[in-house]
Amino acid sequence: MLRRHRLGFTLIELLVVIAIIAILIGLLVPAVQKVRESAARSQSMNNLGQLAKAMHNYHDTYKRLPHNGTWNYSAWIWGPYQGQWTYSLPRPAVVDGCTWAIKILPFIEQENLLNNYNYTTPVPMFVDPGRGGSGLSAIPWSGTLDGSTMYSAGQITDYAANSMLIGCGQNTEGPLTAPVYGANWVNGPSSSWVSYQRRLTQIRDGSSNTIMLGTRAVATNIYNNRGCTNFKMSNGANQGCNDDSIAQPGPGIQGTLRAMGPDDVWWVAGNNTTPQNPSDPYATDIPGQKYRLAAGWTWYQYTFQIVKDAPDLDSWNRWGSPYSGGAPMAFADASVRMMGYSTSNTVVLRLCTPNGGETVNVDF
Repeated sequence: MLRRHRLGFTLIELLVVIAIIAILIGLLVPAVQKVRESAARSQSMNNLGQLAKAMHNYHDTYKRLPHNGTWNYSAWIWGPYQGQWTYSLPRPAVVDGCTWAIKILPFIEQENLLNNYNYTTPVPMFVDPGRGGSGLSAIPWSGTLDGSTMYSAGQITDYAANSMLIGCGQNTEGPLTAPVYGANWVNGPSSSWVSYQRRLTQIRDGSSNTIMLGTRAVATNIYNNRGCTNFKMSNGANQGCNDDSIAQPGPGIQGTLRAMGPDDVWWVAGNNTTPQNPSDPYATDIPGQKYRLAAGWTWYQYTFQIVKDAPDLDSWNRWGSPYSGGAPMAFADASVRMMGYSTSNTVVLRLCTPNGGETVNVDF
């Protein structure tokens, strides 16, 4: 008699097959995640490179780098609101008072957005693909020029400019013992504003050793709530989002800037009568800055960090990214390099000062 051939698997054989498949999936998933992260990181570096080139093109056109604007865009100086303290949409008439991100819109093929500004058109070049999202703030514009939401709504940028390099339109001025915002910006055209008006040739530390733009740190808590003011940490306390939109102008804006210094934010600036700390000079001074740090700001130097996005992260003044190993940074020569999370705060600070005269040895 002929023996029948058995069809199918036994239970043990089936379990073995399932186990092998599970192992293969376990090996495949991390590999796929690494490929996705690598692709996102490459796109982020490309974004930074394009933004750095746009800064150079702006510089070639206006013979200076774009600073970060003034409160309310100085709208009372320009256009139909001249002589009136009123709110204004970003537009060519007040662009001198707008943020660096709005100033360079024509140089990243977004001139139409500047000419017809709205809060619903994302700018893909400002979005780090490692964080995703729509590129827009979760806060909608109210539709009126009342200031309640018009500086919080709109486009978000995952990339910040080095405040010590570009400054703003309201930089501090004398006397050294009582620094204040410059007053000229309220009385005349931008050419008279007390601002950096920085040229690339004025970067004495070298353009390849000075950060121009970088990916800024963000708490993972706000990935789905961009543009927020505060978020609740796991311990119930509130933490600042530091995620202002590109419509938010002026000094001290954490959404569009990092590496703020005492020369462009008055509350960081102190007088020059306190003795320098020779064992820790960064506790009192930042090389190349006109002003010393304000009293009690000895902790400030430690905010010059490059950190990985994490839950409950204090992102104030910090560079960072969602990627393992480090964050993409664009330098003033338009080169883009990854900087590791292990980079010391002293090295980061030295790379932020354009005229500090420090020696920097970094293994990128």
